Amino acid sequence: MKKISQIIQFYLIYFFARYLLKYYQHIHHFFIPFLKEKNNPKVFCIGYVKTGTTSLYKALSILGYRSNQLLRGGIKPKEGWIEYIKKLKYDAYSDYPMFEDDLFKQIDKTFPNSKFILTVRDIKSWEKSFENFYIYSSEKAKNEGLQKINEHNENVLDYFKDKPNQLLVMNIINGDGWDKLCKFLNKPIPIKPFPHKNKGRYKKIKKSAN
Repeated sequence: MKKISQIIQFYLIYFFARYLLKYYQHIHHFFIPFLKEKNNPKVFCIGYVKTGTTSLYKALSILGYRSNQLLRGGIKPKEGWIEYIKKLKYDAYSDYPMFEDDLFKQIDKTFPNSKFILTVRDIKSWEKSFENFYIYSSEKAKNEGLQKINEHNENVLDYFKDKPNQLLVMNIINGDGWDKLCKFLNKPIPIKPFPHKNKGRYKKIKKSAN
């Protein structure tokens, strides 16, 4: 009974956080043009969830991009993602929905010459991160996630095989950082160390849930 209560509490917090993020982004979007200059071309992180997307979001922000993570809290707008992105003043995007349903192909056609970054990580490492974050998820959900991440990465690599200048593959967990990213984006390397967000962040949550 206690575990059921914890599961309900976890998902209530999760869905509340998504809606809170959605409305926070409305405010952030209004002020971002006053805080940072526009960057061209746009940058899209199309790596799957739990592959270092939060670290990349922060890194792009440090480089001066109007960076956005988890667009609208993952809540799809009525007009669809492409039409919605057209209206935004952000120039860098990461996390959901960038890795969903071949959206990157539509983005490439709509925003030609954009830069794409595919974040990857070792499968065993990804499984551990998935389990730490989705503490109440099933083995079936994890296996489905593995299948999706493999299919997605294959699709991305195949699509950009004739456009090598548009795609960068980064394994942030294994040490890829400023050198690789800044060379790809033609940006100077910052003094700040490369950010590593959410590293081991969910271990304490998992222990307390047990």
